[in-house]
Amino acid sequence: MRVIYPAQTHYFVWQPGLQHHFFPDTSVLGGLQSTTTFTINRFGLRTDNNDLQNGPDLFHSHPGFESGCYLCIGASTTEGLYLDDGNTWPAQFAKAAQRANDSTFRFIGNLAKSGCTMRENYIQLKYCVSQYRQVNTVFVMSGLNDMLRRLSLDTLYQPGFRFTPEIEDSLVHTIFLKQGRGQGKTWLRRTALFYLLQNAWHSHQPHSVNWMVQDNSGRIYSTWRNNRKQAKRFIDTLPDMTAALNEYAYIINRMIDEAEKQELSLVFINESALWKDSMTNEEISKIWQGGIGKFQMESGHAYYSPAALRHGLEMYNQKLLAVCATRGVRVIDIDSKLPHSLSVFYDDCHFTVLGAHEIGNIVYNEFKHQ
Repeated sequence: MRVIYPAQTHYFVWQPGLQHHFFPDTSVLGGLQSTTTFTINRFGLRTDNNDLQNGPDLFHSHPGFESGCYLCIGASTTEGLYLDDGNTWPAQFAKAAQRANDSTFRFIGNLAKSGCTMRENYIQLKYCVSQYRQVNTVFVMSGLNDMLRRLSLDTLYQPGFRFTPEIEDSLVHTIFLKQGRGQGKTWLRRTALFYLLQNAWHSHQPHSVNWMVQDNSGRIYSTWRNNRKQAKRFIDTLPDMTAALNEYAYIINRMIDEAEKQELSLVFINESALWKDSMTNEEISKIWQGGIGKFQMESGHAYYSPAALRHGLEMYNQKLLAVCATRGVRVIDIDSKLPHSLSVFYDDCHFTVLGAHEIGNIVYNEFKHQ
């Protein structure tokens, strides 16, 4: 009966078994390798080759694996799209533990995806993380996309956001893939047997995908940078951020509540960026974010200055610290420990190989010694 009984639905951010090769143009994206691989394991998580072959069965609880299985969620800064599987900061976090011969770290998976704000991260925590029975600690790198979304929307931003069943349902259907377990259109395709056969086939047939925004080489960044160069004006003063910061605090609290319900340890990581009050011409030539409206699609939009963006990021980092201090939740501060330079960032906020290595080490050392 277990073989033919309809299989349980699983939520996936990425297609299990997906594999894609990127060829970053290092003249556009400095500090990266010229060939990288992006791999998703059978549980829908980005991981390195060792965990791909030898990682634990995360969907089921096993004696002896009650601790040491961690997940990292966030957006593009955690996803590390153009970094090789072994060079993202979560992978370097795992390697730092290995170098220290730390046997308490069994598995570190990467659930992040570009474009996510804390709204999406909360849904991932509630619906996706809960299915990984082996996971006991979740790391969340957050804040930057929430700020950029607020600035991009400008007067269209609607304050007072709250999760409702209707909003949650809409986000679930937007975020997660529909080809998980139990999603087949026929009775046969919903059975556990079909799911097992499908998984076996996917494990031997790595997938390639067409990326929605980024291209294989990263040359789209030249277009985005050129759009910024043609800005109609630069704005040095942020709008009133009170409502947006209140939303951010509200979602942080919801995530803490959800983690407590799942009996998970939750660790937040603040965000960092190249932005600062005084930047060199070379640094300015590498940035492209902070625009209002559809600034990635066309030129002629207004942009916030690097100094304004730095101020906004610090506001979000401070709000994260304040909420977590009140709730007794750990925050790892990477922003104060990283150089705000092109050795760490290849654009506004995305990490070079060196930058990701630095963050992996910081997160491991801070986590072990707090």
